[in-house]
Amino acid sequence: MFFIRTLRPLGAALLCIMVGTAMPASAVTLEQALSSANQTAPALRAQRLAAQAAREDASAAGQLPDPRLVLGLQNLPIEGEDRGHLGADGMTMQMVGLMQEVPNRAKRTAERAMAGAAVDLSEAEYRVRRLDVRLATAEAWLEVHQREQQLELFDELYEQNRLLDAAVKARLAGGQGALAERPVASMERLLLDDRRDQLSSDLAVARTELRSWIGALAYQPTEGEWPHWLVSSERYRARLADQPTLALYEPMSRERQASVNLAQANKRPDWSWELAYQRRAAGFNDMLSMQVSVGLPVFPGSRQNRRLAAREYELANVEQDREAARLRLVQQLDSMLAEHQRLERTLERNLERLEPLAGERAELALADYRAGRGTLDSLISARREHIEIRLEQIERTAALAISRARLELTFGDQP
Repeated sequence: MFFIRTLRPLGAALLCIMVGTAMPASAVTLEQALSSANQTAPALRAQRLAAQAAREDASAAGQLPDPRLVLGLQNLPIEGEDRGHLGADGMTMQMVGLMQEVPNRAKRTAERAMAGAAVDLSEAEYRVRRLDVRLATAEAWLEVHQREQQLELFDELYEQNRLLDAAVKARLAGGQGALAERPVASMERLLLDDRRDQLSSDLAVARTELRSWIGALAYQPTEGEWPHWLVSSERYRARLADQPTLALYEPMSRERQASVNLAQANKRPDWSWELAYQRRAAGFNDMLSMQVSVGLPVFPGSRQNRRLAAREYELANVEQDREAARLRLVQQLDSMLAEHQRLERTLERNLERLEPLAGERAELALADYRAGRGTLDSLISARREHIEIRLEQIERTAALAISRARLELTFGDQP
């Protein structure tokens, strides 16, 4: 156990030394972290590439298919004395031609509409991915900031532990108290070391999460106050339609409508033309042939109409999904606002009443102990309670900041 306890602070110290020597000493604010994530997050780079791919596809949509080169041999004898000879019969011809398929205009228009909607959908998906990245970055930064704030508190806690040690020694030197009280301050110091090591480990994990969004910048210390975005229920509800998740459905609906139009266009005939040059043997005139073919959608009841009905159902499904998503967002907003109000009240009670009372209790317990009126157990109990309340106060402050970040980034920050 002693060996493990010795290794913990040593490992934390080595980690701090490695990070300190490998990274610059400048700090990173929340806004800097969000800006860096917008530029460097792999998920956003991937989505930008997907949007570019959709734009490239859109530029080719609705064009005529590539023409086809036609090569052939016509009327070659396969019986009699002239079988297999190209020049023996006047009907034998070597053919080279060109064929072009021409889908109907409505079909090509629908294909262009589908491609354009796919571009807009890809850009809307980028906004959703961007929101996810910003939320994850903000939460990771706030987690790092919380752990750093808690670790900074330990300088004061160690100083209070030193005062406790001095009070115990002074009381023992005055012939009061029991000898069993002598190691109490040292034991408390070891418990503080364990708690600090746990927080250092939590900080390292939080930095790893932040690093996945902003890279090596995550190893710099955080800087700045807790974010104080103005939470406004009216503003969030007024901008609900612009929320990225809900905004997905507009291009999705246009894409489904274009697929309905494409299914309707399939009920119209396509056509194609072909031009061929036919070469015959010496002594025979060469020939030129042309032909046009037209598709005959003569069984729409079992083919085109079925596909059209399927596309119409898909369009209706998108509209129902849109409404369901809107209701989910309204419920999510109501829940987040209620949680935010609870966290505000809890933190307010903690700052204005609970923490001051716990601090006063710890000071009075120390005064009673020095005067010989109180027990060491009462003093230790009061000190531990005060320490936990101060650490929890930082956790509550971070929880409120995360709640505000989620509300603002999800419902208020719609560039």
